[in-house]
Amino acid sequence: MHYELSAIIATSQVLEPITAPHRCARAVPLATAKLALIPVTEDLVLELDGKGIRVSPETGFWQLSIGLQRLLVTASARGPIAYLEADYFGREGRQTAAVWNSGVTVYGPRILGRNEAFPAGGNSPICGALRQLGVVAVGHRDEFVVAGLGRYRRTADWCTS
Repeated sequence: MHYELSAIIATSQVLEPITAPHRCARAVPLATAKLALIPVTEDLVLELDGKGIRVSPETGFWQLSIGLQRLLVTASARGPIAYLEADYFGREGRQTAAVWNSGVTVYGPRILGRNEAFPAGGNSPICGALRQLGVVAVGHRDEFVVAGLGRYRRTADWCTS
């Protein structure tokens, strides 16, 4: 089964300067207290950065635009904010995540490539980014599961929830 996600995650307070002025930015509450997710669609990228110029591919991000990255850095003045991407078909795929706080990168970008083994013990890039936001694994449920990121299998599905 296919799973893909491009998203911004933070508290509602941190996300408010992004959601308020941008019609394509809609925050969806997550399963973990106080966090919400903004699905990063092509429409949002174009609204933020008319040309949609992507950051360097060496970062591991495929969807992150220069304008969106600037917005994340600015929003991080209010608290930690994560950007993550995942694209999987079955067990094959990739993920990348980064977190900014107070205008600087505090985590990542961390990359797990298509041909790399999935790390044991919840050490994936996305789980690490979620830990930076205060998400705690519970029992056999890692941070990804605790946050509820498996609720939908496609970024676009978060837009209609």
